Amino acid sequence: MKNKRIERKWVFNKADHILVLNLLLRSNFFFKNQYPPRKINSIYFDNNNLSNITQNLDGISNRVKYRVRWYGKVDNLIKPNFEIKKKKNFETQKKTIPLKNFNNINYNNEKNLNYLTEFINNKIVFNRKLLPTLLVCYNRNYLISSNNLIRATIDYEIKSQKLLNFKNDFFCNFKGVILEFKYDSNLDQIVRSMFNNIKVRYSKNSKYVNCALNNVESFS
Repeated sequence: MKNKRIERKWVFNKADHILVLNLLLRSNFFFKNQYPPRKINSIYFDNNNLSNITQNLDGISNRVKYRVRWYGKVDNLIKPNFEIKKKKNFETQKKTIPLKNFNNINYNNEKNLNYLTEFINNKIVFNRKLLPTLLVCYNRNYLISSNNLIRATIDYEIKSQKLLNFKNDFFCNFKGVILEFKYDSNLDQIVRSMFNNIKVRYSKNSKYVNCALNNVESFS
């Protein structure tokens, strides 16, 4: 696992990503672009009871999230990784495992998705009986503070597709823009004091949870 870090998110319900970007560029931390923007695609895995969602909503502090992530076009998995993300309150750790055998496969093929699921359960998480529940896609901007201590990401044009039971190919849009700060735990008090004037809703919910709630009728 990587070193522990803090992740804090804010949801802008009535703003576009340019407004949020300008907010960071003009902040006291003098954020600048770190990497070119790119499209992120994630297939989230959960058990049949959707425990990751219910634990988040119930406020359980110790949680584990499983996902396959790749970048660029959504149709095929390009250099995908399996990620195990552990979270305790606001502190997170992430382990990344390359999925070399699944490069360039089409996730929307039921046979391929079943093969991927079987591999994850038998070779990585060892028979936890995880299922692919949701695909989440979005665009991301990457920024870093002038002192190189605080990373920021801006996620927008967020879409989700229900995968559980392979019943539909409907995409559900999440209209908000999500701002997230990532930094070492020892910087938490400083960061919170500098950004306590952000006049938007602070959110503990992940994109997986937000998008799943948008798809709630299709999960029932």
